[in-house]
Amino acid sequence: MLKKKTLITGLSAVMLTGGAFGAEAFSDTQSVHAAAASKSENQSAKKLVNSLYQSAFNGEMPQNVKGLKINESTRQDVYDKIGEPEQKADSRNPFDLYSWNMGNPGYGFSYHKNGKISEIRYFGTGVERRLNLGSVTPDILSKQIGSADKILTVPKTGETDYVYHTGQYELHFVIGSDQKADHVNLKAR
Repeated sequence: MLKKKTLITGLSAVMLTGGAFGAEAFSDTQSVHAAAASKSENQSAKKLVNSLYQSAFNGEMPQNVKGLKINESTRQDVYDKIGEPEQKADSRNPFDLYSWNMGNPGYGFSYHKNGKISEIRYFGTGVERRLNLGSVTPDILSKQIGSADKILTVPKTGETDYVYHTGQYELHFVIGSDQKADHVNLKAR
């Protein structure tokens, strides 16, 4: 009878504390998963930054809108490639807006009076954002593409705008107060 009571007390202690090895193993497993997730986010951010930066030299954004160029492509070219926007430009917002969906990034297009693209805005994805634009930080920008040519403050929002000159174009990484990219703008210099 004494042995049974000792065994039950011992099992209760193990269950309450996680055991001598169980708690450590669990916490080590969490660390390994967190490190792997962080490395994956970091790799995604690096790949995205490089892709955006390289495409900017051609006056375009990568992925779904590749080939649509600043000062060359028209509103009709955009509509032909990705359809009509969910929200058209108006007096309050100069961008035709395309929302993210099913892992596809969101975009905004602003046009000159002649109908050619003046600016492309990249919003990233909503689902798994931390594996996309949400993992881009000033540190990643610095390590991947160097120091910004200009650093500005966005007046209405207080966000920080890291501006990179890419030939005839400027690539703007707009960073929020959380030190993560909110969106990216591309326009002619």
